[in-house]
Amino acid sequence: MPVEFDPALYVPQAAAALGLEIAPGDFGDVVAAFAVLARVAGPVMATPLPEELVSAAVFIPSEGAAHEPA
Repeated sequence: MPVEFDPALYVPQAAAALGLEIAPGDFGDVVAAFAVLARVAGPVMATPLPEELVSAAVFIPSEGAAHEPA
């Protein structure tokens, strides 16, 4: 059974992991934005990809060239 995404749990955990502070007055707006992002991303993430799909190269601006992902 898939786990339901809960932005109110995710946002403080992600912020802590990234060392970000979210002002208490902004917390509700950030959670609401992540709820929208999760709703939009759901169908994309549910789309199966063929096994033979090859990922694209990654462009790193500081290096000025594309590199194959690790």
